[in-house]
Amino acid sequence: MSPLRIALLGFGTVGSSVVHRLTRADTVRDLVLTGIFDRRADVKRERHAELRDVVWTSRIEDVLASDADVIVEAVGGLDPASGWIRDALLAGKSVVTANKQVIASDGEHLLRLAARQGRQLRFEAAIGGAMPIVRAVGDGLAGDRLIRIVAILNGTTNAVLSRMDATGCSMDAAIRDAQRRGYAEQDPRLDLDGDDARAKLAILCGLAFGLRVTPAEIAARSAATVTIADFAAARRESATIRQLAFASYAAAESTLTAWVASVAVPRHGIFGRTTGPQNAALITGVHAGEIGVSGAGAGGDATAVAIISDLLAIARDRAAIVPAPSLVRPRRILGFDASSDVRLETSDFLLAEAV
Repeated sequence: MSPLRIALLGFGTVGSSVVHRLTRADTVRDLVLTGIFDRRADVKRERHAELRDVVWTSRIEDVLASDADVIVEAVGGLDPASGWIRDALLAGKSVVTANKQVIASDGEHLLRLAARQGRQLRFEAAIGGAMPIVRAVGDGLAGDRLIRIVAILNGTTNAVLSRMDATGCSMDAAIRDAQRRGYAEQDPRLDLDGDDARAKLAILCGLAFGLRVTPAEIAARSAATVTIADFAAARRESATIRQLAFASYAAAESTLTAWVASVAVPRHGIFGRTTGPQNAALITGVHAGEIGVSGAGAGGDATAVAIISDLLAIARDRAAIVPAPSLVRPRRILGFDASSDVRLETSDFLLAEAV
């Protein structure tokens, strides 16, 4: 079978990491990069002479009309990315995306469109970077009935908080360090305020519980107000502070409890040991009990790992049809107030009062 032809939308941090992987000499021969779309295509093409065999363009129409089998969307944001993904599917191309905002907002509709078109829409990179939580929840644990997810889903915030804990520096200093290392955007508010984690948690609620939930319906408290004094207080209790995303579903009552907040966790538990841009999750099922997954959650290289994995999945079975989800609305969605008295039974995680 001929190699899978790939066109890339966006040559930023994630896009350039994907290109680096696809053009390395040791890259699997099943994948070949044929085109790159970027608004500054002319400038970037001149800077990257090693990509002379790749077609560069600043016109999305050129990509849609190309012979690419798969389009990788690495532009980010809801608009125009969502429309471009729709247009790519309508043009008969499969899509791989790292865009959690698109999947959280329009994923159900786009997955149905992909199924109707006989194409695939894959989004492992949208949640957790290299941590394979989409496959773990959507496929690996499909034989169980999942009831709870507790996770660190934002590598940027985790890098900032764990830096403060390790060095005693201010939040501003920790943010600057994360920016220098490529873990944080110039404006990290979407990460610290919980918006990024809320979008990812909304997607996981669909995968794990079959629920249609919007990010705005998930309660959030910003991590931006955490101080060194908070870490000192947590340390006295053999704890530290992490931004956690929490979701539990009581199917009998059709009640979802979901929130994102800075929480005190045991220093030597799975979340306390998760430092830097790492992500981690504990997924609880009725039959399998508690399952843990972890991995690098921020940075271009980590995201590129998930994108390449999705591309290889498509290359292995190009005719596969990913079933569109059939989601329902929960009767109730609860946040902090309703969950304040919850005590989880695992020894590795203690739900404490949000900072």
